Amino acid sequence: MNKNLLLALGIIILLLTAVGVYMASSYKTTISITNLPSSSSNEETLEVKVLMNYGPLGGVSPLSDAYVEIYNSQGYYVTANFTNSQGVAIFHLPPGNYKVFVTQLHCSVNVSLTSSKEVTISYAYLYAPK
Repeated sequence: MNKNLLLALGIIILLLTAVGVYMASSYKTTISITNLPSSSSNEETLEVKVLMNYGPLGGVSPLSDAYVEIYNSQGYYVTANFTNSQGVAIFHLPPGNYKVFVTQLHCSVNVSLTSSKEVTISYAYLYAPK
């Protein structure tokens, strides 16, 4: 084979590998916590949104019927709820520190609930739904 052709193929393979590594490194589970308007009552609203991220080519979709548990700062169970078709579970809790645990994903996040909050979990998943 021609040496120039082999060199060109080698460069193309290196470029494709670099692009693949870049795409794979940016594909990860992310958790964000944002403030919501505060409640007028003595309880705050905690909205937990669970999204399944199927990668750069697979898109993002809400995870419905996910079981979300809430634990207090001492680790005691407080309450639980299922996510709706938009992937959102809503809780009304007194201010305090809580652990949010999504059982299907084995994913948890600690939240300081001093005002109403929205917790968004965008879970990196390797396989698209069938």
